[in-house]
Amino acid sequence: MKPLNRHLRGWRRHGFGQRRPSIVAGAESVQTQPEMLLKTAIESTPHGLCIFDADLRVLVSNSHFAEMYGLTPAQTRPGTPLREILNSRVAASYSPPDAARYIADCLSNAGSGETHHATDELRNGTIIAVSRHPMLEGGLIEIHSDVTDARLAEARAEAARQELIENQYAIDQAVIVGVTDLRGVITYANDNFCKISGYSRAELLGQNHRILKSGMHSKAFFRKMYRCIANGEVWRGELCNKAKSGALYWVDTVITPQLGADGKPIGYMAIRIDITARKHAEAQISYAATHDALTGLLNRAALLERMNQTLAHMRQQQRGTLTVQILDLDGFKHVNDTLGHAAGDNLLRELAGRLKSSLRETDIIARLGGDEFAIIQTDATDQREDAIALAVRTLEMVAKASILDGQEVCVGTSIGIALAPVNGTDAAELLKKADLALYRVKSEGRNSFSFFDEDLSEKAITRLQLVNDMRAALSRNEFELHYQPLFDTRTSRPCGMEALVRWRHPVAGLLYPDRFIGIAEETGLMEPLGQWVLQRACADAVSWPESIKVAVNLSAGQFRSGALFDVILCALVESGLPPERLELEITESLLLQGKESNVLVIQQLKNIGITIALDDFGTGYASLSYLLMFPFDKIKIDKSFTQGLLTRTDCMAVVASILTLARGLEIAVTAEGVETNSQFELLRAQGVNYVQGYLFGRPRPLAELDFSALELILRADDAA
Repeated sequence: MKPLNRHLRGWRRHGFGQRRPSIVAGAESVQTQPEMLLKTAIESTPHGLCIFDADLRVLVSNSHFAEMYGLTPAQTRPGTPLREILNSRVAASYSPPDAARYIADCLSNAGSGETHHATDELRNGTIIAVSRHPMLEGGLIEIHSDVTDARLAEARAEAARQELIENQYAIDQAVIVGVTDLRGVITYANDNFCKISGYSRAELLGQNHRILKSGMHSKAFFRKMYRCIANGEVWRGELCNKAKSGALYWVDTVITPQLGADGKPIGYMAIRIDITARKHAEAQISYAATHDALTGLLNRAALLERMNQTLAHMRQQQRGTLTVQILDLDGFKHVNDTLGHAAGDNLLRELAGRLKSSLRETDIIARLGGDEFAIIQTDATDQREDAIALAVRTLEMVAKASILDGQEVCVGTSIGIALAPVNGTDAAELLKKADLALYRVKSEGRNSFSFFDEDLSEKAITRLQLVNDMRAALSRNEFELHYQPLFDTRTSRPCGMEALVRWRHPVAGLLYPDRFIGIAEETGLMEPLGQWVLQRACADAVSWPESIKVAVNLSAGQFRSGALFDVILCALVESGLPPERLELEITESLLLQGKESNVLVIQQLKNIGITIALDDFGTGYASLSYLLMFPFDKIKIDKSFTQGLLTRTDCMAVVASILTLARGLEIAVTAEGVETNSQFELLRAQGVNYVQGYLFGRPRPLAELDFSALELILRADDAA
């Protein structure tokens, strides 16, 4: 409340909420920008908000406050006393049944000068949670929240839970009767007593009831029970007994004293109902609510509860440490994709067991979901060094090979670390910060660990803003295509244009793909963006000379939907562009997925006349066998090899090898990144079919393309 109090003090100094002389005669009072901003902030809150001065008169309120109590703006105008507002609520039937007590309690709590929380159930069935917070210079802030739906949902959930538990034990429910004397010696036992205890009647009669003692209850528990029945009172409770076999069973028990002529107990009759099944069900429900079903580890909710307990203890004692490590497996998706989800589940169970066995008894491990785990360390001697030691041990533990379906499988893990109290003492915030540190490890190569620092938080905010902006960018037409020419080395004429997407961000300006394509793929925005690029490129290319193709890059994400072929076909039909004038470029990352469906889609595209090119060849890890599996028409040599052609023998060797391979497979070759005449001449002499690079032109928007000028570029060089 301190920041808001500070704004309100400034607000009072400027007279907000009061009539002030106008600057121009006859004009309304002019509000300053801070006043307008504060008023906007108050109005935009999703809760009812009302601020009172020291005399409990309204300073300002928002429309939600009036609406949730059926009041008009005039009834909540500045200056209105709290009592008057309460009377208006009562008149509008927006108060609890006992209106007088309601008004008295509200006024008493508001004037107490202390923070107060209350929940009011109104006559119309609405449930309102009210928080009252006093301000430093007098007055208070009231926040009103409609919690009706939440309370009803809780009630329904509790009713469903109780019904489940009762149904589970009702079938086995039976009445068990036993009678003892004052010393606890069993004098009567019915069949159900014998059945549940495992003892025969002969074994029970004459024995002290302690024969059934389970050790689950304290001495104080029994002292309280005996004191009750010795006084002639009925005792009701739940008891855990031990059967002859050693098994424990639970009974809901009513013990009634049998009174003699003098009114004093002469014996005790116990009537019991077997609730063992219910107890087991409760234990299972409790376990399921706090544990991961696959691995048996704690789940996220239980982890947060444990963390909150530890952090609260740390704050109370003003000492102690807590270290959060979030683990995300590297390569787990490949296991699922190649061996199946059952194998992936087995791997998760095995890794969970390994990790748990390597920890101290005081450490906590949980599965957060998917292939993500969390480990909590407390009270470390040297927090940072202990965290590093644990991270290194975890990396080694996860890296050990596993045998799944007869195959050896290895995965790695990336670890993000946050420290309390250094990085804060809020459980959710610590998990978030550890997650940010994890993201850095993922982006920098994986299979390592990283500590959180504040710079990560700033980067995360920037990235989140970019994600949010990107979601709206397509509808706002902020993306545009620039085109870079490709030349035929044999004819020295332009033969194509590669479509390169750019984002004209309203604040950051023109952004290149390296700033947003990765985000698009991670957030699922690549599919709609890729569809737009295809449609726009085909529509643009229709107006070009017929000898000019348009080349469009496809990402692996566009293949996942299963609708890529239809999307491309629609783009061609709607634009009128012949399939022979469309070239699609894919990268080695798609090949590494090894999916037959991808091969089928590429073959279908090739069958209708579309050219298929393998982009950035030689930079990844794809096997050469993929050149036989996929029907490629063209290979594109990555610009890194082109630019090192004249200075590095290894680049020359790679280019020569690619050309030899391509000639043997009758696949055309394009060299990217050509920037000098020397590079071009050498590539042409080596037999490269097509070239592309700044030597022939930089990417330009559609409006700046001049095909006549492009025709002259290589011809001028040849003439020279």
